[in-house]
Amino acid sequence: MPREKYHKSYLEEQLPVEIREHLREDNLPPTRLPTYEYLNTKGFETRGLAKAIKRHFGEGETLDGFLKGHGFGVGGTNEWGTDDAETIRHLNGYRHSRRTRRDYAEPTIQTLESALREVIKTAQSLHQNDDLMIYARYKDEDEKYERNCQVEEILDTIKRENSDGAAKNYLRYFRGFYEYCSSRTRIDQNPVSQVEGQYRFDTTPNSEPQEISDEQARTIWETLKQLPERRELTDPVKNLVERYGLGEWQVQAMALIGLGVGAGPRSSEYVRMDCVEHWHFGDDPYIEFPIRKNLPGEVPIMAAPDFLKAYQAYLERKYEDWSGKPFPSDQSRSSSRTTNTLNNWLKAICKEANVRLDDGSLPTLQNLRQKWMNMYIRALRENGVHVEIVADEAGTKNERHVKVSYQTTEEERKAIRDLARGAFDGVFDLEELPEEMYTVLEKGEFVETQTDLSNF
Repeated sequence: MPREKYHKSYLEEQLPVEIREHLREDNLPPTRLPTYEYLNTKGFETRGLAKAIKRHFGEGETLDGFLKGHGFGVGGTNEWGTDDAETIRHLNGYRHSRRTRRDYAEPTIQTLESALREVIKTAQSLHQNDDLMIYARYKDEDEKYERNCQVEEILDTIKRENSDGAAKNYLRYFRGFYEYCSSRTRIDQNPVSQVEGQYRFDTTPNSEPQEISDEQARTIWETLKQLPERRELTDPVKNLVERYGLGEWQVQAMALIGLGVGAGPRSSEYVRMDCVEHWHFGDDPYIEFPIRKNLPGEVPIMAAPDFLKAYQAYLERKYEDWSGKPFPSDQSRSSSRTTNTLNNWLKAICKEANVRLDDGSLPTLQNLRQKWMNMYIRALRENGVHVEIVADEAGTKNERHVKVSYQTTEEERKAIRDLARGAFDGVFDLEELPEEMYTVLEKGEFVETQTDLSNF
């Protein structure tokens, strides 16, 4: 019996994420309601989607209705989620001002956009209003108090439904919007400034990200190795395999795990790095991260170096116009899978392997990075090494891990890395490369039979 392409879990968990990624890659608002033509050009079969949605969610549910229920097209067709012309004009002006006069980076602009869309969405839900200018204008004191109470309701909802860090950002951009408007139109008050003194936001992280355990890392790795032999796959992996092909996706998923635990990149670095230019193999394998603004960016590969070396060659031989990206995509302007896509891949892998964090959530790339850092640190401490090179190589100024006691030469640093590398032995064992890799590589070219991947 053929596998169902659009499973219920895919429709609920992955479809909205994939559509938003396509919209962002095309510089379109991530909440825009896509047309059927747009979805079809991106590889989604709207006829099949519509049938699957009816099958899983009832005959009365439509594709448009399903997408709107997941945040697309909410509050009007404009990218801000409002149809009020004056609000749109000032929102566009506010964004342009921050981009050109304060040099906001694009990720910050995206955060600003997301925050104000959330404010508008909340205002619509609470007050059936998408005109932000109403809250800044009043005829008398009674109306002023009413407007302030409404703004309090908006902020209460945002604080309740988001982390304190996100809610604080929403408040800041909400207030900044009225500050921008105050010199350009009639403003009787900045309603956010009137009420913000009542709010307190705890933005101190409770703890650093949890690392996955050695056993969990091995379980994920073994699950991926055995993927072609598994008779039943969980829905997320089943959908990914059907979308990308079993062999190719297995290889890329193994590279994702090997890279995350073996070198601990930051999330953005999976997209930025170039395998040809930045991956270096030899006696002391390392990855060069050139855009780390804090500290040195040459990071030792502590696990799976032979696999990653083979993976680099696999990509180069497999794809004729390969961009050099470790997770290539011909549908993205960056030529790389996005961080969201890679996190979704990792979550699918962990669900397949039944690996979860202590709070029951599925691991993310951040948890792989924490694994790399903690294993490296423990290995140094157990061997009595007290230097700050872990903080250096992690690209962070956080020196809580290892205190400085002396400066090291490059030779000493290499010896220390070799010492720490032994702690990663046995995490990723590999007797053979996946069969897919042998479509372009020769057997024995990178991994010898019965060789432990970490012993090199």
